Amino acid sequence: MRWSMNPGPFSVKEHVLISIFANASTGTAYALDIVVARKFWIGPPLSYGAGLLLALTSQLIGYSFSGLFHRFLVVPDAMVWPSTLVNVTLFRTLQSTLPRARSEQKPLEKDADENADLTDDACAADQSPADGQKQRQSSSRLKFFWIAFFLSFAWYFVPGWAFPTLTMLPILCFAAPNNIYANQLGDGYHGLGMLAMTLDWSTISNVYTGSPLATPWFAACNLFVGFVLVMWIITPIAYYSNAWDARTLPIYTNTLFTARGSEYNVSRVLRDGSLDPAAYAEYGPMRMSFQFLLMYGFCFMGITCLLTHVVLHHGPDLWKTIRGIRAPNARAAINSAGANMELDSAYPQVPGLWYLAIFVATIAMGIASCQVFDLLPWYGFILAVFLAALLTLPVGLVEAVSNFQYALGVITELIAGYIWPGQPTFNASFKMFGYITMKQALMLTKDQKLGRYMRIPPRHVFICQILGTVIAVFVQLSTAFWMMNTVKNICTDEGFPFTCRQGRLFYSTMVIWGVIGPQRQFAGKYNVLYWMFLVGIFLPVPFWILRKRYPRSIWRYVNVPVALTYIGYMPNAPTHNFVMFTVFCFIFNYLLLKYRSRWWQKYNFALTAALDSGLAVSGIVAYFALQNVKPSWWGTQSHCPLSSQPFSSIQ
Repeated sequence: MRWSMNPGPFSVKEHVLISIFANASTGTAYALDIVVARKFWIGPPLSYGAGLLLALTSQLIGYSFSGLFHRFLVVPDAMVWPSTLVNVTLFRTLQSTLPRARSEQKPLEKDADENADLTDDACAADQSPADGQKQRQSSSRLKFFWIAFFLSFAWYFVPGWAFPTLTMLPILCFAAPNNIYANQLGDGYHGLGMLAMTLDWSTISNVYTGSPLATPWFAACNLFVGFVLVMWIITPIAYYSNAWDARTLPIYTNTLFTARGSEYNVSRVLRDGSLDPAAYAEYGPMRMSFQFLLMYGFCFMGITCLLTHVVLHHGPDLWKTIRGIRAPNARAAINSAGANMELDSAYPQVPGLWYLAIFVATIAMGIASCQVFDLLPWYGFILAVFLAALLTLPVGLVEAVSNFQYALGVITELIAGYIWPGQPTFNASFKMFGYITMKQALMLTKDQKLGRYMRIPPRHVFICQILGTVIAVFVQLSTAFWMMNTVKNICTDEGFPFTCRQGRLFYSTMVIWGVIGPQRQFAGKYNVLYWMFLVGIFLPVPFWILRKRYPRSIWRYVNVPVALTYIGYMPNAPTHNFVMFTVFCFIFNYLLLKYRSRWWQKYNFALTAALDSGLAVSGIVAYFALQNVKPSWWGTQSHCPLSSQPFSSIQ
């Protein structure tokens, strides 16, 4: 007698569930940044128990919001979530040659709306009437995938190790290496990235923008217009005209400075983890680069702009859905769900009580951890959770159609900075529960959409997400504490490669909003930045009017929140990666989609999945095999020596 845990063939549904389980555990818990900052810079350090309770609360509370907005962000066909289509293609390509159960052979239904061409491509190759032709198409796509995978794997070692200059080719710096203008405008890391190219797929498909092949062209076009307007027009004009004494600091940096231009030593104004007003008065105020300040101004504008955009463009549909939920026959009332509505009856849905139980449990855990370990007052925790619930829907509506998520962390930092000035831990905790909770909810929502595309039972998706999240918290926190206590010089330059780059950035934001506070940092001449909130309210209105007046014109593609999305990542994101991102998106998602649509439907998402997969595997191999082997020649050197210098120090 034989017994097996898996009596049938390995199915695509099992493959997807494994991926969802892993995806729930890949993102680093934001609570770890608080643990690191408290241990190395702010103090006093948190215990393992405090970090565990904090991490579990912040990672799990987002599930309740993903359940609350499931009907708005997952069920409607209009909510495409473009990046999930890459995964759909990847799974179907890898599984195309394996035996499948009869129930899995039914293709995905075509979308019933204007985005049908996007959602349908993932399975277009499987919809041929002849089984033999279907098999040949699947085999062809699988061969294409493996060829692209191995090419991506092999190529990464060139820019990633042997020839790093290919990651950023600063044309202006090559032409004039000793010219301050060429250096500041042409460098992609410390400058504005003009004419800076890249031959590195990890730069083109990066953490800030995602893959250009999975991004709709209209979204990339909006993003590029916003990037050019802010980074290539406003920033250089203001910087070289010395607005706010901008030329006394570098043109593009997230470093914090004193009034004299040296790096700001925050420890001199801290006492027991809080601001010491007397020490601050003696040491002086903190300065940021002009572009850093400009980023915050556009973030202020983007927050109100996003809310106005959602009301104008999605308000009627949201109201219709809300009325449908309240109707006696709610399912029949929600007409926006499209062809995939039958999935709601094919499998049992996740009961609302499950989401409610998680919400109640995490609220209790959150209040307990905040009160016991003095991380945030209880009313601050409630306010943060309410803010996360308020922002999840509008941000999710934009991301679901554009593939871009607007960075709204600034609003949580601003609110906490005014309520609790001089309290960096309160500020960081408020941001975690108010913003990171929203990000976690949208990540879970995206995986739920993937499960819907692949016909996975919703309860199975839910269980995999919960298990992956809980296991990840224990593993990540345990690893972090082990490394902090065993790795010599960790979180310092001497501890390379364990320099805690993300932790340092997190520490900088704690200083700006928690230690110094917006009352001091944005007082005086910087007060003008607050007017950007008002500008954002009215900015989408004229474009909405033009869209209504000319419904078939180019104005129907204008999306102001998307145009402002990339600005929220400045000045942390390299500036040169976005140019090539836009170029690749134009080639694949405009030219090829328009003139070679058959090829695009069959190979586009398979190509980006192969390139990303090859890159990921080669990165792992390179880290373990080549981290102690560092070539040194012209191709590994910096070619913009003046880009990180203030303009006034060179002239």
